Amino acid sequence: MVLSILIDSGITDNPSDILIFFGRIHPLVVHFPIAFLLLAALAELISKRPKFQPLKNHTHYIWGLGCVSALFAIVFGYFLSLSGDYNENTIFWHKWSGIFLFFVSTIYYYISKKNIKLPFYGKQIVAFVTVITVFYTGHLGGNLTHGSTYLLEYAPNSIRLLAGMPEKTIPREKVTVLDSADVYLDIISPMMNRRCISCHNQDKKTGDLDVSSFINLMKGGESGDVIVKGDAEASDFYRRITLPESHKDFMPSEGKQPLTKNEVTLIGWWINNNAPPNGYFTQLNPDKNIIKVTKEYLGLDKNSLFSKKVNPPKKEAIDTLSNQGFILNMLMKDNYYLEANSSLSEKNITKNAIESLLQIKDQLIWLNLSHSNITDEHTEKIGQLENLIKLNLSRNNISDKGLIHLSSLQNLEALNLYETDVSDSLLTVIPKLKKLKRIYLSDSKATDSIVNQLKKGNEKLNIIFD
Repeated sequence: MVLSILIDSGITDNPSDILIFFGRIHPLVVHFPIAFLLLAALAELISKRPKFQPLKNHTHYIWGLGCVSALFAIVFGYFLSLSGDYNENTIFWHKWSGIFLFFVSTIYYYISKKNIKLPFYGKQIVAFVTVITVFYTGHLGGNLTHGSTYLLEYAPNSIRLLAGMPEKTIPREKVTVLDSADVYLDIISPMMNRRCISCHNQDKKTGDLDVSSFINLMKGGESGDVIVKGDAEASDFYRRITLPESHKDFMPSEGKQPLTKNEVTLIGWWINNNAPPNGYFTQLNPDKNIIKVTKEYLGLDKNSLFSKKVNPPKKEAIDTLSNQGFILNMLMKDNYYLEANSSLSEKNITKNAIESLLQIKDQLIWLNLSHSNITDEHTEKIGQLENLIKLNLSRNNISDKGLIHLSSLQNLEALNLYETDVSDSLLTVIPKLKKLKRIYLSDSKATDSIVNQLKKGNEKLNIIFD
């Protein structure tokens, strides 16, 4: 029956679905020969020690399991190769190194079972060759699955050069301003690398499609061009990424994370603008929605402070602030941004203590001064802490006179004025805080009229006012 299936299928030219089905079992069974053969080689080595000598009578069973599982891996791997989705050169060496591994392990199984004596560390040499072949064959398999650069992509240059790879290219700088974003290199290419390249690269061309470069993408796949410049709806690539996830043609294939809504939107927009290989994003005259989507995709909708590295604060400044009643916390593992909190302190926060905060103004982004006897006199110095993102002044004697000094805090995203005396000055100060997203005004002197006026001019501002 199996023979008839192979004959009727037209194996190499037009493999049947049943062969491809069997081929996809290869990733499941291929780990068995790897485990058995490495375990067998290890058993051979340690059985030389008196403590483990009883293993000698049983190692041939492990070699036997390795041989049988290697044979199954070869057969299923051959079926998988018939799909034609893989680099021919890599698949050639992967296939024949697997066959070589099968024969070497079979020879060792026979030697081990018959307890044949080999001269000059013969058994150890055969075991060593087996281990090296396992690693080499597995490496080629990894190249077919993940691409030839996967293993050494993040390796030091010395190792890359030893492996015949070029030195690592200097990565593109993170886009911090939308005007500097290259439409393909900074927007389209990164999403291709994250979502598509594992199945569509030089070594594994599922559907004969390679997205590792713009040139290869434009060559298309087995069904022809996948990008129709100027027409996203007519592009097979766009069609597949917008299909229902349950559809058999949906990309990426089942089990892989699909593109986000923003990524799909940007790919469609790029194709409709003739899919350029380079050029500044702004040169394509994007509309407001595309600008918004792109900012979200590139992380430019977040505060730009987080993309900057700051120096560590001086120990003397930290000690001074701690003695003055502040609790200081690091907010990030890879940067030195700080939170200062006096709300739990039993000490009165003096004007000198607020002035001491200026010693860490580059690092300070969160400041909690709730219930700390802060008055309008303190706010002039607070207004100089230009990196503040969150500021809590609740339950303090702050009036309109003090609030005016906070208009210089252009990075501020959250402001808590709960139980303060602020009122009319909110209408002049708040509109100046362009990044403000949230403000707490409950139990303040603010009126319904003031809050309604703030809402009219700041639709995106979340005002908590009970």
